[in-house]
Amino acid sequence: MNQLPRRVTAWLGKNAADSRLIEDEALTGNLRRLRWLLPAIMAVNLACVVVFWWDTSGTASRQQAWKNAIGWTHLGMALWMLASTTAASWLSRQAASGNKVRWLQFTLALGLILFTVAFTVIDQWVTPNISPFLLGCAFVGLLLLIRPAMAMVLFLAGYACFYLGLGFTQPDPIQLLTNRVSGFFAAALGLALALVLWQKNTGYVLLQRELKSRNLALLQQQEELVWLAKRDALTGLFNRGEFLRLAEAELMRAQRHRSDTSAIMVDMDFFKNINDVHGHPAGDSALKHVAICLLDGVRATDVVARVGGEEFMVLLPRTSAEAAFVLAQKLLRTLQQSPARINGDLELAVTASFGVGTLPAGQSATVAWLYAASDHALYEAKRLGRNRVEKTEPNASLTPSDFQRMRRR
Repeated sequence: MNQLPRRVTAWLGKNAADSRLIEDEALTGNLRRLRWLLPAIMAVNLACVVVFWWDTSGTASRQQAWKNAIGWTHLGMALWMLASTTAASWLSRQAASGNKVRWLQFTLALGLILFTVAFTVIDQWVTPNISPFLLGCAFVGLLLLIRPAMAMVLFLAGYACFYLGLGFTQPDPIQLLTNRVSGFFAAALGLALALVLWQKNTGYVLLQRELKSRNLALLQQQEELVWLAKRDALTGLFNRGEFLRLAEAELMRAQRHRSDTSAIMVDMDFFKNINDVHGHPAGDSALKHVAICLLDGVRATDVVARVGGEEFMVLLPRTSAEAAFVLAQKLLRTLQQSPARINGDLELAVTASFGVGTLPAGQSATVAWLYAASDHALYEAKRLGRNRVEKTEPNASLTPSDFQRMRRR
């Protein structure tokens, strides 16, 4: 039993929090709805004015007074609708704050209920029915999104006016009591409709937001998976598979345009010593440093990839052997002049060996050939002392197996 008040309090708190989350969207939706709803109500009011004032002959004085009062009330309501329509249009154009829209919504809804109260009170002169008040409560509850707290105040105020107003025009005590009881249930019905509509709209909006959030999360995860499928997780460079795919596409393009295609293979010197002496985190920092130096030193159209543990490849579209050799020397100097910062206190001199291979224009070969040519040049750079650049003379007649045999000599 002691848990029931706490559960009710928690439920009310959650609903209040949810209501605050979606109130701005509800106000925006009400503004859009009012821009076509208010002119429609105004047109109905003016039509009713014509009906009630068109023919006034042959009616008793009491009925004539009733018709005049109803007509004037419809005219007043039409003017109220015109003013509300103007205010709603102005707020829409001005992108007004939520407080102004909230105030317009409350005064408009209260005005609608008060006009139905006026119609009901006037009707008591000729009929005991309270249909206008019932329809007005249902209309407001169904067509406007109103926060629960505001809805309670609205319908309570409307019923209070209904309760007091009936006493002025309904002389029969029994009928007066019956109408007041019926009016209470009409106000309760309007409140219940407003609460249900708000609850359903809140659930719908929050569900849409959740779905949108999850879709964005799935999209981000998909993009991350695509990125990881193409990239090296440590350096952010293209991985070996993506490099081979891009190189294959570039060789086909070079064959069509009859242009040179070069590649530089880079292998860090004594990388194992860095790991053994300073630890693998230091080795990772050195790899990232080399990746940054390579990226900063090439063109936007060039492709830089990490193809092995400490091996990198640079694909140079439309680049001759001489230009690729010059670029490799530039990258070599960059590494020589920029030590890798391992942490705040430790800097390591990092060097690498470079091998340049070039496929001449007009000759066809595979990516494996370009890879083997640059790898052969890299082997020569390692054999001749490391920390240097070597190149393989362009000769597409050689095969990758030929490069392997040349290495074994």
